[in-house]
Amino acid sequence: MSIRITRATLAVNALIAGVLAAPAPTVAKAAPADFQAALAEYRAGHYQAAHAAFLSLAELGNCSAQFNLAAMALHGQGGPQDLGSGAGWLQAAAGNGCGELVANHLAALTGKLSPEEARAAADVIARYGPETLQAQGIVAPEFICHDMPQPSAVSVTSADTPAADRGKRRPAMVITALTIGADGRAHDPEILFAMPGDRFAATAVEAWLNSLFAPARRGGSAVAARLEAKTLFADSAPLADAEVIRKARPAADAGDPAASYLIGLAAIHDSSLGIPGARAKQLLLGAARDGNPDAQYWVASQLRASVACHPRANGEVWLRHAADGGNATAQLLLAQDLLAGAPSASQVTQARVLLGQAARANAYYVRKHVVALLASSALDAVGDPPAALKLARQLAAGTIRSDPEMYEVVAAAYAANGDFHDASAQQQLAVDKAKVLGWNTRTLAEQLDAYRHDRAWQGDLLASL
Repeated sequence: MSIRITRATLAVNALIAGVLAAPAPTVAKAAPADFQAALAEYRAGHYQAAHAAFLSLAELGNCSAQFNLAAMALHGQGGPQDLGSGAGWLQAAAGNGCGELVANHLAALTGKLSPEEARAAADVIARYGPETLQAQGIVAPEFICHDMPQPSAVSVTSADTPAADRGKRRPAMVITALTIGADGRAHDPEILFAMPGDRFAATAVEAWLNSLFAPARRGGSAVAARLEAKTLFADSAPLADAEVIRKARPAADAGDPAASYLIGLAAIHDSSLGIPGARAKQLLLGAARDGNPDAQYWVASQLRASVACHPRANGEVWLRHAADGGNATAQLLLAQDLLAGAPSASQVTQARVLLGQAARANAYYVRKHVVALLASSALDAVGDPPAALKLARQLAAGTIRSDPEMYEVVAAAYAANGDFHDASAQQQLAVDKAKVLGWNTRTLAEQLDAYRHDRAWQGDLLASL
């Protein structure tokens, strides 16, 4: 979603060798909060802070921010005057949707650039031009992997309405992201949306874990893949009747990023809202581009799920913005990426900071993965047994009781703290529940044997099933 500027903010000053003179930018009242904050820094004369804020928006294809970076470069605001970068930002802004605003100013400038300035302009275009942003999944992202058939349900277990909520006709729906293994079993549930609350999320998770799927296939072989699935409940009212949805719809239409994310996510999964899929996707992308961290994480997750088909569009840019905005799952995934392979000391330090931030979230998926890393990482600088045990107890006190992986990470936390009795008890529950679900329990059994012999277990817990 681009932000329309209400009047041209650059004018040619022919008396100064083609340099463009720019008064303070003014924007439409509907500009998102991040843009307004950047503009406020600019107007206050805090040019370095304004430059950093506009640059963050420009990275997501916001052509108005790119336009203002051009103005700042040409004025020498936040750094020395730079005609080459200014021309590059103007070209990027024009290509990303602000062509009318740029108008003929670019042509007036580019003819006067030195070879060195022309190279600076080309560098900006190479990083922020429309072709690059599209290849990275920033502009018009492609979420479908056409040569990889996605998982599909073969046998679905119905979710029971929680006992305390039976007989109460009200809107109820849960959206869950699942990893469907090559064995056709659902693993690692992540709750993206739960209405009216956590009890419904718990029954949705239990139902999906007990369902069977045809796995995704690539090159003729079954492979693990991510799947988003909705759960509806018997005798529930239409989602459109929910007060939060009724209030969010006009706010989304007015451009509010949080409301746009909520309505877009719900509409992608529930056609009863009467919002076409293309419009729902537009709402989600607009919310992400306007700075909503949950929407940014959603876009990143879609790109990561289909990265095999477009490696450059790996979601990293969206994920970084989501993490900076406070999305705990994005913080977790960035930490996992940093710790992959043979991380440097600096990468481990960054990962620990991100894990500390993510650990504050009351989110089942995040908490489970943070406990797994703090309890069983082979890297001493990552492990934190006391913190792992504190989080594990919170995890075990939650409403989701059907996931074997939850018991597995709780067991690992007890073992990391030397409590092998409780570790063995929790691990036995993990083994028993995994067997009922038809999972391969070989690694779980190895972990159980280690705890029974008073040995902690190190490795990637949640990659073992």
